[in-house]
Amino acid sequence: MIARIGELAAFGTAVSWTVGAIMMEKSVCRVGVMAVNTLKVAFAAVYLALFSFILHGSFFPTDLPPHAIVFLCASGFVGFVITDYFLFHAYALIGSRIALLLSSLSVPLTVLGSWAFWGAIPGPRAFIGMAVCAAGIVVTVSFRGTERKKKRDDSATGGAAAAQAQNDCVARVGAVSALTETMRYRKGVAYSLIASVGTAAATLLTKSGAAGIDSVSATQLRIMSALVGFILFAVVTRKTKEITAVAFHPKNGLGLIALGGVFGPFLGVGMLLYAIQHADAGVVSTLSSLTPVLIILPAIFLQKRKVAPAEIVGACVAMCGLALIFA
Repeated sequence: MIARIGELAAFGTAVSWTVGAIMMEKSVCRVGVMAVNTLKVAFAAVYLALFSFILHGSFFPTDLPPHAIVFLCASGFVGFVITDYFLFHAYALIGSRIALLLSSLSVPLTVLGSWAFWGAIPGPRAFIGMAVCAAGIVVTVSFRGTERKKKRDDSATGGAAAAQAQNDCVARVGAVSALTETMRYRKGVAYSLIASVGTAAATLLTKSGAAGIDSVSATQLRIMSALVGFILFAVVTRKTKEITAVAFHPKNGLGLIALGGVFGPFLGVGMLLYAIQHADAGVVSTLSSLTPVLIILPAIFLQKRKVAPAEIVGACVAMCGLALIFA
């Protein structure tokens, strides 16, 4: 029964991250990456402190072993500060749907990391699954690149409407040259791939430090280290004004960020840690990685984006590859 609840929590993670990704993409387009990242984890820290008080009678865990603190703080910094920095920039460059599909490569990377650090040798099916996952992603990314080139060609012959970028952030800055558009797409792809490496590293660090610790406390520690990291990063890069401008002007999108903080680092991460601790790791990894498929329908009906059959097939093939890894 507990294992079944863990599996439901893993699927809930994918659903939560789908909703959160849509909200975060819209927020990033409105106020920028730095403000969204910092305020997102700030809200999550408050949510978790209140939840911890309800469960444990204290706002913050104080009895965690030193090794857990080190690994979970490192996981929070890598998983949020570094990974989300690149992932959210990718949202602005190529949209959350493609960015999330690319970042799903974190699953096979995690498997390879477990092999490298703990000697957990993947079986033949796992290697086939990795190849299938990569193939599905290549199909989608290649098709998007071809479509963008076609739009640029249409624009050169006067088809301005066909040349309009699907991504809201791109559309807001107006027409861009072929070189700029190409570089934008490539940069978004590169940022998504970096995010997938960061996610895999954060997963391995979490696995090393979260054993025997309840999911709320582990998530709290990760979120608090991320909040400290974002604040320091904002101070060093002199971007604190971007954060305060949003924090003290709710009309700038603070409410959307607050809601995104519920679905992303609060519910999503919390359910994932619970799932990891109470269900089979393979099932958890597969179910929690369904976001690139779940986000297709919202992209079509809510964000009004055109999603080609080839892109849907590519996303589904990639998810089948993930399932094969843990079959």
